[in-house]
Amino acid sequence: MADLVYDNVYLGPWVDQSQDPINGAKITLTSTGGAVLIAFLALFVQYVGQHLWELVSFGWHQIRNSPLPKLALQYQQDAALRNNASPQQSLLYFIQIAWAWKHIRKQESGARWWRIAFLPPVIPLMFVILLIAAGILSSWIVDTSNVPVLLRGDKCGLWQVPSEDMARNMQEQFMVENGKYLRRRSESSRIYTRDCYNNTNARWTPSCQVFTQASIPFTTSSNVPCPFNSTTCALPNANLMLDTGALDTNDILGINSKKDSIKFRRTMTCAPIKPDLFTERLNYTMTEPDGTNHTEYIMHWLYGPFLLLDTNATAVANSIQSTQLNYYTSDTIAKFPLDERVPFPDQSTFLPRVEFNRSDGDLQFIFLSGNRILFSEPTDDPWFSAHEPYTIPRSTDLGGYLSDHLASPMGCIEQYQFCNPHKSGQPCTDLAGILPASGDALTTLDLSPMQQEIVNVIMNIVYALGVNIGAAFDPDGLKLAAQDSAYSAWQLPLPNNQWEIEMQHANNIVLANLQKAIVSYTQGPSTPEAQQFIVKPNSTEEKALCNMIRAKSNGRFNNVSTYGLSITLIIGTLLVLINTFLSSILKFLRHRRQSKSSLSKSDSWVSDQLFQLQKFAFATRKSMWRNVDGTVPVTEYATKVERYDLGGQWRHGDVEVNIRQTGTANSANTADSFEEKKALSPTVREVSRMDSLETIGKERERRSDRLPIQGARTR
Repeated sequence: MADLVYDNVYLGPWVDQSQDPINGAKITLTSTGGAVLIAFLALFVQYVGQHLWELVSFGWHQIRNSPLPKLALQYQQDAALRNNASPQQSLLYFIQIAWAWKHIRKQESGARWWRIAFLPPVIPLMFVILLIAAGILSSWIVDTSNVPVLLRGDKCGLWQVPSEDMARNMQEQFMVENGKYLRRRSESSRIYTRDCYNNTNARWTPSCQVFTQASIPFTTSSNVPCPFNSTTCALPNANLMLDTGALDTNDILGINSKKDSIKFRRTMTCAPIKPDLFTERLNYTMTEPDGTNHTEYIMHWLYGPFLLLDTNATAVANSIQSTQLNYYTSDTIAKFPLDERVPFPDQSTFLPRVEFNRSDGDLQFIFLSGNRILFSEPTDDPWFSAHEPYTIPRSTDLGGYLSDHLASPMGCIEQYQFCNPHKSGQPCTDLAGILPASGDALTTLDLSPMQQEIVNVIMNIVYALGVNIGAAFDPDGLKLAAQDSAYSAWQLPLPNNQWEIEMQHANNIVLANLQKAIVSYTQGPSTPEAQQFIVKPNSTEEKALCNMIRAKSNGRFNNVSTYGLSITLIIGTLLVLINTFLSSILKFLRHRRQSKSSLSKSDSWVSDQLFQLQKFAFATRKSMWRNVDGTVPVTEYATKVERYDLGGQWRHGDVEVNIRQTGTANSANTADSFEEKKALSPTVREVSRMDSLETIGKERERRSDRLPIQGARTR
């Protein structure tokens, strides 16, 4: 529906009362804000995933750690696991290590080789897949289509109820503005009904995603007795009843309050009335321009006095009209029982005779005229009855059938019921007209102040704004279901139950009109001329109800799951903080262990860190390093250091140390004097990697005793 564009949507946190508290907690954003949040969440999940991988790496590293000797590739895997920024990088390192060590495959059993070399890459690979899935799933936190929204009641209010004097004076500005408003709403309801009611694809149709529910369901009964005196109905026991059942105002109508919801029910019973019953025919002579005379007639239906024109003729039809109009026309009359508990002015247009008088419902009569519509085949439907043959002039075989009557009446009784689901036994009012049913609800159901205001709004919408079956057959915008199979003045064959199809179609229009009216209540009319006739809310409940109407929006707004967003941010932030301060935590625990002279696997996590490994590669004495158990070891002074080359050679001035695979450290023959070479040459012995590094440190320490170090080392 093009006219249902919500500009008064509330932006911020709120709770959808039609859902549970967790799923119903939402934050509404514009579509632009939603797109930014989706992008942020995708980046945030990836960022948190990297920190989570580092925590996983820590746990995995600790599991792998053992005091027993391991293969060199396992130590390299430990180093790769310790020094990585992402699971992707770890995956690459593990593959590179496995490929580089493929030459020792024959030295290990097949199962052990695959477990040692190629099983570790599987874990980061699975983590990468999970991380991608998490990034995709994080977008589910933001709902971008068919999202429930809460409307702001900036222009909220109810139309004034027209007085009897205003109803009689059709030129009054109020009647003009109110009439334009009702026609626009009625037309939009017809369009919505055509697109969204009885449409199995309504949930996928964007124009149908504007109300809390795409349509209001109802049940149909086709074998109902005559709702009036049995002598008045054309079908004594084959009439139609349509029943919505109890509609929850929170779940179905979109009034966002579970604790103050009420049940609202609407039934409609319709029956075709005998077309010649209670009628009078007035013949008159019509003189043509050529002087010829012919007889025409006027038909009066005497169902009761017509109040607006002070006449006993409830409806009037002229035979001249039937020959001049080639489209359907209609006329409606209504009788609304009043109730002193809800002092509304009487909007009845006639006083029904005793055969039609019903005090337990709102009475509507619809008079349908086929006029010059030409039916292609005889029609036995009681409301569209057409059996009068007609041949088009100057044609011998082209023709059809005209309606049997100038107008065919349909009588309907609309009844309403309110229930309080929050009281013991869920008490309900009796089925009655809208005003008596509302009066009963306000006085007998022990309603809360908010529930009473909801009843008042529904009563005003149905009664003052004419949300009833008569409005569905508005003469100014009549649109029958039969017209879907008509072209110009030509009507294709109709089924014998076409009147039932029309009543169900009209009932859909009424229900769509109800949905539209509730949303329009919080939006208010769009023109300043009409807004002057809106009664603004005064009480606390009235003002609160103006901001409690839910609707749906497709594309312009996004909803964010409050709990989903909160959990994502909280857990993600905790993981980041834990990983960020992991080194500090380990350092603290290590200091406590040192005081107890105990060791832990976590020491290897520190020693395998990138800068710790680099510290071992630098040729400086141990006493020159600070923060040796931290993340970044540093030297005491701005000391220049040398590192080993790829061949295991370290040179510094007159000293060359060779670290071979045997673990041997030797001095070079590069000293300035034989005595100095002798003094600097270490004892050759078998050492491990750490022994070699310790030897290097001792060499540097002995040399430093003889060569002064001030700021930078002297060559």
